[in-house]
Amino acid sequence: MRKFMTSLTAVATVTLAAVPALGLLQAAHAAEPTATVSLADLDLSNPAQAAEFKARIDDAADRVCRARASTNPGGDFTIAGCKVAARKQADAQLSSTQRQNLQMAARATPVAFAAR
Repeated sequence: MRKFMTSLTAVATVTLAAVPALGLLQAAHAAEPTATVSLADLDLSNPAQAAEFKARIDDAADRVCRARASTNPGGDFTIAGCKVAARKQADAQLSSTQRQNLQMAARATPVAFAAR
């Protein structure tokens, strides 16, 4: 029984020592810049509103990537690569209906009418 209690105490001590280290890692990860883009007021099947959505994504990606660039002086980070990853992440968070609406808007051909 004594050997079991010694082992249990050792495991508990190691576990308690690891908890603050995990907290530091999570705090560093939580400090990464993020952005939220609202599309509640947009109809993504409308080409003009789909373009507005893409502009919002580009603006948010630009802000987040510039903030990350200022805190990441390493040579493996590029703003262009960050923006591509941000656009992919935004696309991945869309529902299948929203993706279909964006594709429909991209296929739409603008038509101009002249009036006399």
